[in-house]
Amino acid sequence: MRFFIKLFSFLWMCFYIFPASSQEPFVLMVYGDSLAAGYRLPKEDSFYNRLEEALKQEFSNIKVLNASKSGETTAGGVRRQNQALKKKPSAVLLELGINDALRQRPIEETQKNLETMIETFQQNHIPVLLIGMQAPPTAPISYRNAFQQMYRDLAQKYDLMLYPFFMDGLFDLTPITLNMQSDYFLSDHAHPSAKGVRVMVEKMMPTVRDFLQTKRD
Repeated sequence: MRFFIKLFSFLWMCFYIFPASSQEPFVLMVYGDSLAAGYRLPKEDSFYNRLEEALKQEFSNIKVLNASKSGETTAGGVRRQNQALKKKPSAVLLELGINDALRQRPIEETQKNLETMIETFQQNHIPVLLIGMQAPPTAPISYRNAFQQMYRDLAQKYDLMLYPFFMDGLFDLTPITLNMQSDYFLSDHAHPSAKGVRVMVEKMMPTVRDFLQTKRD
């Protein structure tokens, strides 16, 4: 009997020190649109897959889950958020808004939808890294400025880490011109190529690394 008591105590101590949950992967969900979903790219070249490859070189037991949808608007993101929550993400990269800007939806509407998603994730104790975009140069300059400011305001309001521009390094949006690195884009001149995705991941890794280092504990 004394042997079994000692055995039970040992097993209990092991469970306490090394809980079963430590074996579960840290699931980083990418919740966005076609830019994150790997539009017209093989899975191995998609943003979420390249990001997972990069992260696994530095973080053990991590999984990047694609929950992005081509053509998604912020309103669509709100509608399918409950389904995304069922996947039980540990943290989220929230990348939505560009399809609203392409339609020039009111900034207030886009912001409200993003607020709804952020609040819902936070209510479920899921940390959010907010990923910003820039409105296309065809939009009025007042709209472009307000669109960029929206992400900064949301990050400040909800105390979020912000990556200001998802496609940083691929082109430079200015009020006058659109300077593109053509080999970074597919033939539609809108979605990143495999080479473009690699640049996006490389540019974004320092921010994602900082985010995970503060949220994995």
